[in-house]
Amino acid sequence: MKRIILLLLLSVVDLCGQPQVDSSDLNTLLMHSTFFITGPKNGEPGKTAFGTVFILGTPLKSDPKRAAYTLVTAAHVLDDIGGNIAVVLMRTRTKEGTYRTFGYNLPIRNAGQPLYVKHATEDVAAMYINMPDNVPLSLLGTDFLADDARLTDIELHPGDEAFCLGFPLAASTPGGFPILRTGRIASYPIIPTAKVKSIVFDLFLYPGNSGGPVYYIYDNRIMNGGTHIGRWQGILGLVIQQEHSSIPEFADKPLNLGVIVPAYFIRETLKKLPDPSAK
Repeated sequence: MKRIILLLLLSVVDLCGQPQVDSSDLNTLLMHSTFFITGPKNGEPGKTAFGTVFILGTPLKSDPKRAAYTLVTAAHVLDDIGGNIAVVLMRTRTKEGTYRTFGYNLPIRNAGQPLYVKHATEDVAAMYINMPDNVPLSLLGTDFLADDARLTDIELHPGDEAFCLGFPLAASTPGGFPILRTGRIASYPIIPTAKVKSIVFDLFLYPGNSGGPVYYIYDNRIMNGGTHIGRWQGILGLVIQQEHSSIPEFADKPLNLGVIVPAYFIRETLKKLPDPSAK
C-alpha cells in the first residue's frame, strides 16, 4: 500500500511511521534522500548498470496538501537497467547509531512497460515508490525545486558554488550514503531555464553520478548591491553527463565538466505522473 503524507510549503514533511532525520540542514536531508540504484545492463548480458536517484514528495492533483513518495533521476539511468526490477540500496539505522544497507527490489517495469514517466525532450524520469518503513527520511517537497523567479531573486551567476550528491563508479561513504562534492557554475546564461535547457558544472563526473541532485546553500548572500542576512537553499537540478569536446579527435578527452538539467524540467516531468489516488 502506498503511503501518502502531508506536504508543508517550503518545509520538510512529517511522515507518519517513518523514522525522521534529526536535522534541518539541506545537505543532511538530501544525503538521506539520495540512493544508489543498480540492475542488469539493458542489452548487455553480464554487465551492470547503475546510477543515483533521490526522493521527493509530489503533491497530489486531487489534494495539493498531500503528497506521494516520488523517485527522481536521469531517464537514461532507468532506461539502462534491463528487466522489470531494479535494486535500490536502502539504509536503516542500527541501535548503535550507525547505518547498514539492504537491497530493495523496485519494480521499474510491468511486463516490459515502464512504470516511470520521462520528459519529452530532456533526460529526466520520475516514478512513485513505496518506501520501506525502516528507512530514515524527512521528505522534501517540490517547492525545493528552484524556479527562474527564485534564481533571479538570488542573482545566481557563473562562479557560484553548488553541491552534488552521487555514487561515482558505485563508490559510497560508510552506511551506503552518497558522496558529496562541490563545483562551480561554469556557463552563461542560466535563465530562462526552459530555453537554456542545461547548466555546465565545473566538476569531473563519473558513471554513477548521473541522476544525482545538484543544489545550493547560500548564507548572507550579496544581492542587489548589498549583503542580505539569511539562508537561501534549493535544488538546482540533476546530473546527466560529462561535457566533451565538439572536436572529434578530442571527444574522449576529459574536460572536468558536468551537465545539469535544471529543476524546471524535473517539475515538468512530475506533472506527467498520474494521481495515485485515482488508481
